[in-house]
Amino acid sequence: MLAKTFAGILLGCPLSMAVIGLVVYLWPGSSEAVLMPWLVAFFPLWTVVIAATFMFRTGVRAWGWLAVANVGAFAALFLAKHTLPGL
Repeated sequence: MLAKTFAGILLGCPLSMAVIGLVVYLWPGSSEAVLMPWLVAFFPLWTVVIAATFMFRTGVRAWGWLAVANVGAFAALFLAKHTLPGL
């Protein structure tokens, strides 16, 4: 149980940051108009990720899947920033 909690806290935070960053970056129009609502949405998203870690059977699976999700989210953010016309 403790491993799942720490996985949600330690890997859920950067995952939520990457998802919010990707959404803000890909949002049509000016990012300044949507930045504040998405920053406010960061904390509920992080809470959902923390709660979702308890659906895994073991803490090792939670760490593994959240690590893979982090790599995927940051890779998508990196690709979006370097291939799409940006801000």
